[in-house]
Amino acid sequence: MRITPGDSWTWSYQSIEGEDYLGLHITLDNGQRYFFRTNFKVQHLAVFPEYGAPFCVLDGQLLNDFMSGLNAIGVLDSSSDNEVSINMELALNAVACYRFVREPKRAIEHAFLPNAPRDMKIYRGMVTSLYAKDRKVSDFIVLDDESEAKDGIFRLMFVNRELRIGNRMLSVGALIKVPRAVICPFRFNSLGTQHTNYA
Repeated sequence: MRITPGDSWTWSYQSIEGEDYLGLHITLDNGQRYFFRTNFKVQHLAVFPEYGAPFCVLDGQLLNDFMSGLNAIGVLDSSSDNEVSINMELALNAVACYRFVREPKRAIEHAFLPNAPRDMKIYRGMVTSLYAKDRKVSDFIVLDDESEAKDGIFRLMFVNRELRIGNRMLSVGALIKVPRAVICPFRFNSLGTQHTNYA
């Protein structure tokens, strides 16, 4: 089933198992309405869209950027009949993360190895890999263009299932901030093919 953003898409909230989540009422191309729940509980938000606020032009531009980045690494937009694709799911979460989620106060400076190519261009929507000091690799969607990064610190949204950083466990949708030096091209230092788990 194809899903095309349009005027009928609206930001919303829904209580699921006693927790209030940000989400979107979207319309499938067959006309069926669908509530897409993001990974973000209300307490994680810094900005609260008004209930019924439209999915605006900026949202559409962001969605395109994030879906393009996922397409570039082979996470294709292949929706089934009853649900959004993994590509669309991650990209919609990235739109919500970019626009509404409270960012951490501090960047993670020392958990990842600083081995990014010096001449690499970083852009919004690219999927990047970060390498922990134990050599584990994890993947993120870059939320900021170079012009939006403050003091060389970029916001990234985690796209794998989970990652432990010290005492903190990240799950899909987690927002972190990191310096440019640790942001590598997708699987830049990985040997062979590794199984990746996305949302």
